[in-house]
Amino acid sequence: MLKTIIITIAILIAAVHVSAQPAAAARRHASRKSGVVRVGPSTTYLKEGFTIEEVVRLLGQPALVSKHQSGNDWVTTYEFSRGQNRFLVAEFVGGVLVGSRTETREQLALVDR
Repeated sequence: MLKTIIITIAILIAAVHVSAQPAAAARRHASRKSGVVRVGPSTTYLKEGFTIEEVVRLLGQPALVSKHQSGNDWVTTYEFSRGQNRFLVAEFVGGVLVGSRTETREQLALVDR
């Protein structure tokens, strides 16, 4: 009788363990966004050469858009709010991403002076 109870409990534990695995795997894959690679801290990595449309699709609508001339090129700057008083600044020339950086509101205020 004791053997039967032990075997039944072992089978139940194994069945619960196996049935829980697919749900955990589905949760892991459901949180991924296409086009965004996350490694280490929560940071969005952009690749130079992305178009404005691709960046906006990844990051959402910008908080601020501005333009300035640098040499013969017009540089369009998009600022995206990233939380914790941080902003991702993306610079485009001819509609193509040429650089990006993350700054705080205080750093942005110093640059604007």
